[in-house]
Amino acid sequence: MKGKKRNIKLTDDQLSELTKAHKTCAKPAFRQRCHYILLSEQGFSMEEISRIHSISRISLGKWFTRYESDGLAGLGTAKGQGRKVLLRIENHADAERLEGWVADNAQNLRPVLAQVEEHFGVSICKRTLQRVLKKKTTPGSASAKARRESPSSSSAS
Repeated sequence: MKGKKRNIKLTDDQLSELTKAHKTCAKPAFRQRCHYILLSEQGFSMEEISRIHSISRISLGKWFTRYESDGLAGLGTAKGQGRKVLLRIENHADAERLEGWVADNAQNLRPVLAQVEEHFGVSICKRTLQRVLKKKTTPGSASAKARRESPSSSSAS
C-alpha cells in the first residue's frame, strides 16, 4: 500500500545549510539524517531513501516531520537518549574530596564506595569508581602532574 509522495523542497539557504552540515558535522547520525533530506530534495522517493539507508519508511517520515517543524536542529539526537551517567563530578571541591578518599584508602576501595554513596547518593561498583577516577583527575593534583611528567621524563632518557 503506497501513500502519497512526500518530498521536501528546500530554499537555497536551507540547501546550503544542509549541505554544509552533511559535510562538516562530527556526528555520523546527524550527517546521515541531513542526507535523508538532501536526497528527498533531489527527488528520491521515501522508498528509495529508506532502501539506500536501510531504515523504515516510518522512521524516515518522522525525520522529515522533525526537519519540517524544527529545521536543522530537529535532526539532532534528542536529550535523554543513551545510558545515563551514574556519577558525575562537576566541581573542583568534589573532585578533590574524592581523590582524598582514594588517597586515604588506596588499597581498599570499599570505604570509598560507602563514602560516595553517602555523599553523592548513588550506589556504584568498584569498576565504575575506577573509570571515574581514570577520567576525572584534578588538573592541579599530584596524580595528574605525575601522569603528565612520566611520559616526557621516560622519553627524555
